[in-house]
Amino acid sequence: MKNLLSFLSALMLTAILSLPLGAQGKTDTYNYQKAMEILRDNGDESEAMDLLDKQLDKTPDHAGALLARLCLYCKEEAYGNALVDVNRAISVNKPKKTGIKQSRLYWWKAYIYQQIEDFDAAVTWFAKASREVLKDDPENSHTVLFDLAQALYDADRPEDADKVYTIMLENDEADAEAMLGLARNAIDRQEYDRALALTEKALRISPEYSEVYRFMSKAYNGKGEWQKAIDAAIEYFDKSDDPIWNVLRDIALKHENYAVANIKAQLKKSKKPLYWHAFLSDFYEKTFRYADALKEYDWIEKDRGKSAYTFRKKAICLRLMGFHDEAIVMATAAMEEERSAQNLAERGICYRESGRFAEAIEDFSEAIEEEGRFAFLYCSRGWTYRLMGDKEKALEDYNLGIDIDTTYAYIYLERGLTLKMMGRKEAARRDFEHVLAVDTVATDGSCAHYALLELGREKEAAEWMQNIIDKNPKNFWNVYDQACLFTRMNRPNLALDRLERAFELGYRDFSHLEFDMDMDQVRNMLRYKALVEKYKAVLERERARQDLPKTPAETTVSEIAISRHYGGTFEVPCQINSLPLKMIFDTGASDVIISSVEANFMLKNGYLSESDIKGRRYYQTASGQVSAGAVITLKEVRLGDAVLRNVEASVVNSQSAPLLFGQSAMERFGTITIDNEKNKLIIKQ
Repeated sequence: MKNLLSFLSALMLTAILSLPLGAQGKTDTYNYQKAMEILRDNGDESEAMDLLDKQLDKTPDHAGALLARLCLYCKEEAYGNALVDVNRAISVNKPKKTGIKQSRLYWWKAYIYQQIEDFDAAVTWFAKASREVLKDDPENSHTVLFDLAQALYDADRPEDADKVYTIMLENDEADAEAMLGLARNAIDRQEYDRALALTEKALRISPEYSEVYRFMSKAYNGKGEWQKAIDAAIEYFDKSDDPIWNVLRDIALKHENYAVANIKAQLKKSKKPLYWHAFLSDFYEKTFRYADALKEYDWIEKDRGKSAYTFRKKAICLRLMGFHDEAIVMATAAMEEERSAQNLAERGICYRESGRFAEAIEDFSEAIEEEGRFAFLYCSRGWTYRLMGDKEKALEDYNLGIDIDTTYAYIYLERGLTLKMMGRKEAARRDFEHVLAVDTVATDGSCAHYALLELGREKEAAEWMQNIIDKNPKNFWNVYDQACLFTRMNRPNLALDRLERAFELGYRDFSHLEFDMDMDQVRNMLRYKALVEKYKAVLERERARQDLPKTPAETTVSEIAISRHYGGTFEVPCQINSLPLKMIFDTGASDVIISSVEANFMLKNGYLSESDIKGRRYYQTASGQVSAGAVITLKEVRLGDAVLRNVEASVVNSQSAPLLFGQSAMERFGTITIDNEKNKLIIKQ
């Protein structure tokens, strides 16, 4: 079923493109027309908004300007302003004069109510739109009926939604969307056989409609036929342009081996390998297979180039594998690509887990300066201060974080533990009680077991911890947490049992072990020392099996002979989608430019396909004129042994234009240097 939020952009564009520029008679509409030109050309929306404001200051009853502005308000999620504009537009609109259909305005009002979750009001206005559309825009009646049915479902009226879907099928017996609406409601009622019958019928009608497979997967899963559910979810993921990851991930997590085997089989024939490698990287992280996740990020880098994202994700995997030095290197590389709060926080965690507290404090402090609205950052810095023995600074950070977010349980736990160390037992008790008030589900990330223990409820604490582990028994962090809980309970043998189990599952954070006060009770026991020695040796064997460079050092990938041109450019032999060509490297250009002659030759001879043509882009000619050309995707650009994939290029309507390689593509290669003596281009990645 369509996604209403993604549908908004398409509907907004349709609304704008269909607005007549001179719809208000002799009224001065310059600002409106200028705003429409900007929006039609995907220009600066803030500039368009300013122009619409000026138009409506002059002509407050301009229905077209009201509609365009409310569209922009909706994109900004300023729904109160949008509601004011749509009400005004409904009251002043004269369809014969403006060309704006009243049903469209009713639809927008319904949509606004839907976004603010006033579903009853949304139903009222979608119903009005559905009645009006039959008179003024019957071709769009299907869309309005579909949205009415969805609003009824959101308003907890599934039976009424079914009636609308049934009407849709009476209008068009091959309406796959209506079938899926009925199937979804049947699944909610646990009528899985009926849902499967509907999805199978929809599949026969629309075999490429991805949503069919999504609901088919849900129905099979409801029946307990998990292999068929996974197969259907894989088809959904591969066919959808914007798949919901947890449709596949949630069921795949329960049946890892079957899911991974079939995902890899699908990957071999898929036209969207990037989707699958991205999914697998996430899936491997969720299943603690960090070495496998690293391989997926390697593939993504080869396909899309190195980025702050892949560096950060690699840092996380390396840290969780126990390779702290390498994790810091990757986190630093992420920082060099993008100095963001997220990357600063990750490197701060890497430093802290390595025992490099001062450097961790620096990164957390800078992250807070960049993005100080996240309690997690204050909690992270506060915990680091506590590990350094500075309880006063720790307490200050916890207080700051709590001012920002009173629902973050961990910061209350950490403040409570710090207050307890400072002898402020009553204040600590209140914090532990607050943890229990906000941390109500025993799942990954919960900390209520520690609060229960601090409040003297030892049995409940042990049960809570075991419930967390039962839900995800492979999560070695939870098993390590259980070992910590048992040391606090003064049960050292049980603690060492759980520590050994955590090691068996993959726990390797030996730096953390060295400063974790929870381990103080068992640190001098012979069994503890033997376990640490044994698994440190395991870590070194694992390190030897991994390709873990100490630095993301650049290596020479390719050296290519070049021919110099007048004006500082130079020509390089290349292959575009396996077609031998010559390109001009121009550091003064921003994009990749290709002539229409070359593009048409490639299209006619199979080096390009229709699916590689994406749209249009504006470019500036040497004479200063701005022209529009097609945007195409070059699947592979090869210079010697260096390869880029999925490179966007603009086609210019010039037979003599050279293949021009600008900065946007150059930057993806890595480091490019020119050997002036040998006339060579050297690429390092």
